[in-house]
Amino acid sequence: MKRIITILFFSFLFLINGYSQQYIFTNYSIHNGLSQSVVNCIFQDSKGYLWAGTQNGLNRFNGETYDVYSYNPVDLCSISNNWIYSIAEDAAGNLWIGTKGGLNKYNAKQNNFKRIVYQTDFAYEVSQYCYDVICLENGNILIITPPLISVYNPEKESFTHFENRLEYDGAVKDVKIPALEDPGGKIWIGSTTRLTLFSLQTSKFSYFPFLLKNGNLVENVNVTAIFKDKKANLWIGTTIGLFIFNSELSRFEESQFLTGQIEQVPFENTCIRAITEDNNGNLIVGNEGNGLFVISPESPGTVAIQNYTTENSDLGHNIVQSLIIDKSENLWIGTLQGISKTDLKKKKFNLYRKSNSQIRSTCLEM
Repeated sequence: MKRIITILFFSFLFLINGYSQQYIFTNYSIHNGLSQSVVNCIFQDSKGYLWAGTQNGLNRFNGETYDVYSYNPVDLCSISNNWIYSIAEDAAGNLWIGTKGGLNKYNAKQNNFKRIVYQTDFAYEVSQYCYDVICLENGNILIITPPLISVYNPEKESFTHFENRLEYDGAVKDVKIPALEDPGGKIWIGSTTRLTLFSLQTSKFSYFPFLLKNGNLVENVNVTAIFKDKKANLWIGTTIGLFIFNSELSRFEESQFLTGQIEQVPFENTCIRAITEDNNGNLIVGNEGNGLFVISPESPGTVAIQNYTTENSDLGHNIVQSLIIDKSENLWIGTLQGISKTDLKKKKFNLYRKSNSQIRSTCLEM
């Protein structure tokens, strides 16, 4: 009997040690006060408020209720458009919002918006669609309107514009076109046809090819997500899969993961809309149509991959648009059907064992 109990005990410990945290989702929708169900972007500001940009309004969530900000044609201090692409915050705590009606600055004290209106010498009118906005380390604001990028100096209220060699795509997009600032004044910029690297020091653009797993090099790639992890790996989400930067060869290579003895390409020919990383080094990937993927490092060189969908979990929708992890280690997932939330903190429980007629408790963390 003791032998059976010992075997069961060690089997239980084995299950704990090999445990992968299972996500349990709480969902927020229009029934909870969200202005619209399609959530293009999510952002947490320095005060702890959660902001959600939808296709019909900007939402501020205090943990219980939503405040909705909408365009009002008779109010010049309202947000310029209800279609929200992106949200960023500068060092002074000002929020900058990219919309289908241009760039807006949120004035928290007055609870209203300033519309940033400007003109360029570009042949087409691009300032109306602010597909992404970045608050740069030098205090300036970067506005993404491919093939043009604009740098706005808030103190001088001046603009500088830079144009890359890509052709202008006149079609209006429904989702953001991402960008990412790297140390040293380098900006990675997506587009519907290519990825570029812009240097603030030299004002020059660089271009990089993409290598598929079959060995073919492609240049025309629709870039949909850009993320740098804690190990400085640069990940690129596209409409044809997930890629990682090979700095030695100056190219992006289609990601392949070793799970046990099997090499997998789980994102081949799928659209990646969002990428983030938790405190445990797990890469979290939002997919358009296949839900949420969690890639967890195991032994050196191998990973475990979990896939959450509406079929096997309470995830709100299989089209994931955006991801953030807040200061309390909650993962917020913007989908086509509202917001899903899960707590990433490890769960603790007590394991009780009887020894010498005494019951002892051991706290285990999962």
